[in-house]
Order: sequence, then structure tokens, then C-alpha cells
Amino acid sequence: MPLAVIQHKAGGELRELAGQLAKKLPHIIAPALSVETHERHDGKLTSEDIEVWCFEGTSDDVNTKDLEIIIWAHEYPERLKNFEERKDMIVSNVRRILNEYGYQDVKGFVWILLQPSAFGRF
Repeated sequence: MPLAVIQHKAGGELRELAGQLAKKLPHIIAPALSVETHERHDGKLTSEDIEVWCFEGTSDDVNTKDLEIIIWAHEYPERLKNFEERKDMIVSNVRRILNEYGYQDVKGFVWILLQPSAFGRF
């Protein structure tokens, strides 16, 4: 169950953009990070599997960009095989959304962190 965190610089304009992007990110991340092989059924993702947390930066933050997206997900070998392509898919879709909303000059990044993890529901 990947987790995406969006941090944006303080201000109403970027807050609204981050909120709109948060709603769309699950539909972007799920197909980009989904893996499905006969060996692994738990790597197939739907948009409902992606959690998104949205945070507004503060005046104490240093060297931050306008919009920062960090994604944590399990390090499946299938994801590592074409990791850069998966990242590029997410970045291009984020750029498309920024363009749709007229934010071509927003500076930011997508950073995907794959690591060993364990997930359990209660």
C-alpha cells in the first residue's frame, strides 16, 4: 500500500493545486507502480490502494520547492527492473496536471523511495 506525501509552499494558490493533485495521484501512482506476476499477487495496485497525505510547508523549511511529492512503496524486484520508467510515468502525468491547471512555472519533484516493508491491517 504505497504512501504519497505532497508538501507545498505556504499559500492559498498552491494549497488548492496540491488538493487537486492529491485527488488525482492515486490514479497516477497505481498503474505506474503496479506489478503483477504469477509469483506476486500483492503487487497489483488500484487507486484505492494509494494513500496521499497533503502538507503545507512552513517558514522554517529550508531549500524546499513549490511542490514536492515523495512516494514510499515496497521494493519488489519487478518494480526495480524499470524503476526510472515508472518514475518518468508519474512525473509526466504530474506535469500534465500542472499544465491543465495553468501551473507551468511550478518547481518541484517526484521522489520514489522503494524499500523493504511489511504491511498489516487491523
